[in-house]
Amino acid sequence: MHWWHVQFRVAHEASDAIAALLQEFPDVQGVQLEGIGEFEQPHPEYGEWFDEMIVPTPDVAVAVYFPEEYDPASLRDRIQGVIDRVAAAGVHVGDGPIDIRIDAIDDSVWLNAWKEHYAPIPVGDSLVIVPIWHVDQLTGDLARRERIVIEPGMAFGTGAHQTTQMCAAALAEIVTPEARVLDVGTGTGVLAIAAARLGAQRVTAIDIDPVAVRAAHENVARNELADRIQVAEGNLLAGFAEGVQFDIAIANILRDIVILLVPQVASRMPAGGRFLTSGYIDTQAPAVEAALQRSGFTVEKRYQRDDWVALLAVKL
Repeated sequence: MHWWHVQFRVAHEASDAIAALLQEFPDVQGVQLEGIGEFEQPHPEYGEWFDEMIVPTPDVAVAVYFPEEYDPASLRDRIQGVIDRVAAAGVHVGDGPIDIRIDAIDDSVWLNAWKEHYAPIPVGDSLVIVPIWHVDQLTGDLARRERIVIEPGMAFGTGAHQTTQMCAAALAEIVTPEARVLDVGTGTGVLAIAAARLGAQRVTAIDIDPVAVRAAHENVARNELADRIQVAEGNLLAGFAEGVQFDIAIANILRDIVILLVPQVASRMPAGGRFLTSGYIDTQAPAVEAALQRSGFTVEKRYQRDDWVALLAVKL
């Protein structure tokens, strides 16, 4: 089936009202808003990446889908009518005329276009992170590697982000067969699975977000590693006994949460243990380094891709 994809841009203050009116149309098959306003991060405790240097966008991109049987000219009139209603209520909709674009798309484009951005990612010399929809498409060197198969669902983590790739590459350098590994803020479980594939004896994967915990459980089972990876819902290391020790800890989450986590990890790690952190940009790294030093770590190696940084620290 084909659909009409209608796109236009409006001022922030008008976007919610316009979206609400569009959703009242019984034939609308989805409304999407994209733009950054002045907002509070909704769930910072879940560890989503948030660059504090991001600034608000000047307007909001609105996208709405209609069935193919409609005439584009009539759709344009309907959209313009909604915009005019909001403007008539005294809400600023934008400076000048609103440019309304209408394109035809089919179901496969609508439902699967986002997957095009995620391709298999080689890690070190032996692993490859594979979104589940690419499992049967591996060729050459990638087909010979051990697979970390990921289905994100609604959780964060396909392996495509720079921080995930840096952490996976670092794990390929440091994981040993006897290692006990902790992954805090596991998301889809991609780094926990990487550690197990690299030979870790036991991996504990924690996330505070129940959606992430569910996705991680499913991915661990998909990779047939439930006997070596324990997935749990938890707030950092609250509830873990002080006597539980880890040789390697991973925290690919927000800078401030990493800083809170550092002393908790330090108390559960022997001398020579390694703590791999990421999820922050280069201007935020000094605060993480200072926290590591206060808790008896020294930075052993620094990784960087674009503005994103990963630090590998060793416990003294």
